[in-house]
Amino acid sequence: MEYKAGEYLVHETSGVCQISDIEDMELMGKGSLKTYYIMTPVFKPTAKVFTPVSGSSIRLRPVASRQRFKDIIEGIGSIEIINESNDRLRQERFKELLAEFTPEALAILVKTVLIRMWARAESGKKTMASDEKSLAVAGKKLYEEMAFSMNMDIADVQRMFEEKVKEHSQDIMTQLTL
Repeated sequence: MEYKAGEYLVHETSGVCQISDIEDMELMGKGSLKTYYIMTPVFKPTAKVFTPVSGSSIRLRPVASRQRFKDIIEGIGSIEIINESNDRLRQERFKELLAEFTPEALAILVKTVLIRMWARAESGKKTMASDEKSLAVAGKKLYEEMAFSMNMDIADVQRMFEEKVKEHSQDIMTQLTL
């Protein structure tokens, strides 16, 4: 799918970006002329991202709607968590969710890690470094896109998401395999 200058997209690694221009150029001296989207990350406006219009392994998609995020928040109680006791298998599932490149998959991952962290803290255990890393990556992606779509601050969106998860987490925390 081709996009136009001015459009906002989610870039797989750079988050929500606005296409500032589309240009034919040679990058990295490879001698082959390609057409690139020149994008500015919304939450890092001094940066520039160059992504080929075609033939790139980097995925782009339209920003999810405000309504889609409202539905995710309202349905937070019905979002299933990953209850896998094997750390390696759980991390593989987290990678699969990240690869889905959807807000719903990110919400599953973030909800799972939050509940795991809270349950571990409640039982006197430390947070696992792999959980912290997964939350940092998935949370940033989810909260930034949600904040952009809902026209809110990232911190407010994060607080809202976490409060909703807490409202629905007590039953789950007792069943969770740590």
